[in-house]
Amino acid sequence: MAARRFSQLQKRLLAWLATDARRTRGMISSSRQELVGALQGDKGNISHSLHTLEARGLLVIVRSHGGKAEALYLTVTG
Repeated sequence: MAARRFSQLQKRLLAWLATDARRTRGMISSSRQELVGALQGDKGNISHSLHTLEARGLLVIVRSHGGKAEALYLTVTG
């Protein structure tokens, strides 16, 4: 199986989420605005990268009944 490649943004996202999870003992509590501000990226690009990482099984996006993202959790793989 070929190794999966990650974009620079995806690497930065995973690193930021891992740091935030360690800081909060597994409960990622930062908001999307904090994530976008910390990475200084475009919301659309960050959202697309998050969906890609979710599809690869590296994180879980918890959604409300209306379909809006409420929380992110790294998986064991992530």
